Amino acid sequence: MIDASNHDAHAIPSHCENCDAALQGEFCHQCGQSMHNPIRHAGHAIEEFFEAFWHLDGRLWRTLRDLMVPGRTARNYLAGHRQRYIAPLRLFVVLSVLTFFLGALTIHFDSTTTIDTGVETEAITQAQTVEAVERERDRLLAEIEQARAETANLPIVDPALIAAEVKIRGEAANRIGELRQATGAGTRAPDAGAEGDRDTPTESTAVEDVPPATPPAPVPSKGELFSLDHEDWDPAGSRVKIAWLPQFANDWSTGKLQHALVNIQRMEGRPDLWFKAFMASVPSALFVLVPVFALLLKVAYLFTRRLYLEHLVVALYSHAFLLIALAAMFLLAALGGWLEPRLAWLAGIANAAVWAVGLWMPVYLLLMQKRVYAQGWPLTTIKYLVIGFVYIYLLAFAAALMFLARLAQA
Repeated sequence: MIDASNHDAHAIPSHCENCDAALQGEFCHQCGQSMHNPIRHAGHAIEEFFEAFWHLDGRLWRTLRDLMVPGRTARNYLAGHRQRYIAPLRLFVVLSVLTFFLGALTIHFDSTTTIDTGVETEAITQAQTVEAVERERDRLLAEIEQARAETANLPIVDPALIAAEVKIRGEAANRIGELRQATGAGTRAPDAGAEGDRDTPTESTAVEDVPPATPPAPVPSKGELFSLDHEDWDPAGSRVKIAWLPQFANDWSTGKLQHALVNIQRMEGRPDLWFKAFMASVPSALFVLVPVFALLLKVAYLFTRRLYLEHLVVALYSHAFLLIALAAMFLLAALGGWLEPRLAWLAGIANAAVWAVGLWMPVYLLLMQKRVYAQGWPLTTIKYLVIGFVYIYLLAFAAALMFLARLAQA
């Protein structure tokens, strides 16, 4: 028999929460469900995660089937029907690996194709005044912002726009440095498009009246976007120095920055490498943000007296559905690309299905939140919008940090 003196009476039911059979031990003799509720015991939740991690039986299909109905899986799991479903943390981890593996497998870029941002910096490199450089720089940056707005900050396009923005700012800074150096030396700034004119003096200007020109500083072939006075960034001479950090931390930061710059130079103009780095960083960002999403639910539904682990179950199953939907979008997009030259009308249906799945995702989350927490539509909608707004910004920030961390790897 169960010794209730050694356990919290609230956490130990007398009957199985799944099939309602009388409990005579730590496991139900009828369905096999454990009497320990992982929602109320973090230790049992961790144990359940590691137990039979890759053991997928009929519960997999039952979980996926019920997951298609907003809120059904989370509500049943919280009600004690745990034996019929895969544990939410285990499901989330497996789907994270599978989804982004499919994304890397189905979305391809030609590694020999460079990113064409439509940005030409010739007007900057040939400008003869600082004002002209700044004017051309601001014009090109405005075009980048317009392109970013038109693409709605798509994660695959945004790295290319960032690279173009960095290039524009780098070329402008280099040209301004050349102009100021030439002004200080009393000479005309070097003009890349007028080399022939400088070799032959005009009739109105005597050769002896022109002071000897200071040769322009060479522009490095690599690393010009991260240069100081037209010299490649040197980790030995330009080290990270943060006063409140110990020396080993500054040395470590310098090394990571060096790795990041080398990787950015290697990936410049290579959309396939940018996409691979992005796909490798997103799972880590999601894994970090799921507990944060559960915390947002805890704050939003503070007076419902639900435990944090209950909100974590909702967060995990929410993200599990999002991962399934994202995997479906990857597969449909790949199918549409494969059908495009063969059956255009069928490819159009596949592409329309991608948009349909994308539009269903936020609607699903709203319905799930409504059904799990059973509050009125006005209050649920307000909480949904606030949580979604905060979470999207946190996810973007976390994804950027993880992406930078990925770039800093050797």
